[in-house]
Amino acid sequence: MLFLSLFGLIGVTSASDIEREKMLAETIKDSIIIGDVVSLKASDTEFIGLLNKETDVKPKGVTLILHGMGSNPNAPQLIHPLRDNLAQYGWSTLAIQLPILPHDAPMDDYITLVPESAPRIEASLNYLKENFPNQPCTMVAHSLGAVMAISFLASKEGIACDALVLIGLPTLPSKTDDTSTIALLEKVKIPTLDIYGSQDLPSVVQMANTRKTILSKNNALNRQQETQGADHLFTGLSEPLALSIHSWLTSVTQQR
Repeated sequence: MLFLSLFGLIGVTSASDIEREKMLAETIKDSIIIGDVVSLKASDTEFIGLLNKETDVKPKGVTLILHGMGSNPNAPQLIHPLRDNLAQYGWSTLAIQLPILPHDAPMDDYITLVPESAPRIEASLNYLKENFPNQPCTMVAHSLGAVMAISFLASKEGIACDALVLIGLPTLPSKTDDTSTIALLEKVKIPTLDIYGSQDLPSVVQMANTRKTILSKNNALNRQQETQGADHLFTGLSEPLALSIHSWLTSVTQQR
């Protein structure tokens, strides 16, 4: 299973299935009701993002949303509700397409996509900062997307964004600090909220106390929240999830 695999596999050469990405992009463009489709580019790779802007409330800031393994920026579970609900609270959201593999790819191989996500995350954050200047810039990431987020942030010397929300972060074993989820989390110094469900994946729940200890040392604004009854996708709990994220982001960004 992916979340029990060695994160050391990150060194294996792999590439996102661009054709599958294009098919997903066309399907999303044809079916999108809420939000605007934007075209983004990282190095020579084009990818889509879905931008939601709510004009009826006071702007709170911008939020980059990263989906989990093999998902997409309009996934009906968790991602679509998040980008919609957070926008209604005043957070302009940008959910992007992260690298994916073919349908029949082994789950373990997805770990190899983590390095490929970094240019997309950076390009997306730059897009938000350029189009929404002087607003707090935050990131909300789920599952494998959360691994990609901390890997990216751990590699940055400066402050890439103002706050981070991790949803269902899988804690993966590794022989080296460069590829260990725990070691990467230790390097994330911006305010971080770690959210997980009581019925989440074993790799998420079992290492919750370890993550809490690390977070408590990294930043006084860090918090951990367990949601009773929630599974890995927070099925049926998308609205309270968004409210929790909104409340915490509002609190920490007001202290910038």
